[in-house]
Amino acid sequence: MKINLIYSPDVHPQSMDAILEILKSVSGPLEFSVLHMRWSYDDRYNVQQHRYHNDFRFRIESEYKLQEYKASLGYPLSWRELFFLCQKARYSENIPDQDFVILITNRRNSMNFFSMFDYQGERNAFVQSSDWDYFLKSPETYPVAYEVLANVLRILMRFDLTEDIKRNFHLDAIGCMNDFCENKSQIILKLRTADLCHSCIERLERNDADQQIVAQALDIFEKIRTSLKFSQGFAGNIKPKKLTVSQNGMMTAGDTEISLTPLEKTILIFFLLHPDGIRLATLDDYELEIFGIYQRLKANAAPQNIRNLVANFDGNFAYNKSRLNKKLREQIGEPLANYYIIDGVPGEKFSVALPEDLIWVDKSFIPVH
Repeated sequence: MKINLIYSPDVHPQSMDAILEILKSVSGPLEFSVLHMRWSYDDRYNVQQHRYHNDFRFRIESEYKLQEYKASLGYPLSWRELFFLCQKARYSENIPDQDFVILITNRRNSMNFFSMFDYQGERNAFVQSSDWDYFLKSPETYPVAYEVLANVLRILMRFDLTEDIKRNFHLDAIGCMNDFCENKSQIILKLRTADLCHSCIERLERNDADQQIVAQALDIFEKIRTSLKFSQGFAGNIKPKKLTVSQNGMMTAGDTEISLTPLEKTILIFFLLHPDGIRLATLDDYELEIFGIYQRLKANAAPQNIRNLVANFDGNFAYNKSRLNKKLREQIGEPLANYYIIDGVPGEKFSVALPEDLIWVDKSFIPVH
């Protein structure tokens, strides 16, 4: 079952890489991918400047009452307008009816929801990626990934917004994915629990949802929950172990040997040597340093591999970082792995959270300036 993520030009591409990494962290029947749409001028996106025309309103009428216009916030889009963009992507990319299209956008919507699915039967949904910082001290990528998956499940549960809302959502918050959360601040509870109640799981089963889909979704929710707790400083009694990189490139976290490819080791060692973090947009400034590490780990190392990596050619860096983080999570385990993975806010610095006094890298990997 394929879930296609599309995004508006105001969303940073690195955000999409991070969201995709979270959603693909667990294998299963749900297959996630990002489509890089080329929005036309008729869609009123100024692609070159990556911003909307401030004075433009889509011509599709909405059946919903729009919020009062505030210049500082920009025009909120109606649900119909947002679902229209999903349909446009579906037609232009020939996406089958049984596959999902989820739009990620910073634009607010007229009903002031963080997300919603197409109640008219199409497998479309939108998720707002802005404003999460008012409620959570973490990258928006975690709650956005949560909302993507939640809307896929609601569509599979065959929610019908024309029915009484009580038949679809829990009006009193119980820590379930389907808590209504009329007040946006209540969403923190369900993100902290990241769970599905028994009745919602039964509804999925009644609508013939594959049990493997449910299992995959619950595993992804759990990873989101632990990552959110970690990013907000709730690591509890979890104490990281010292990460050691020997002269021959052998990596151990405590007594656990970490198995990675030479390129993955190169990426991790580079970030370990830069504990203050690196902006991904500046990776090409470090090409020689990164290649120097790669040469120590791989015989006949090809410079082009590093050139493609730092240029993020065809998503090269994002792909390898995602594979690296997934292996670290599998080998070190949750939630401890959050200390060792490469993470950050898109557009800002990425780093490893492990304290410097728990990092030891053989001096042969340290560049000579």
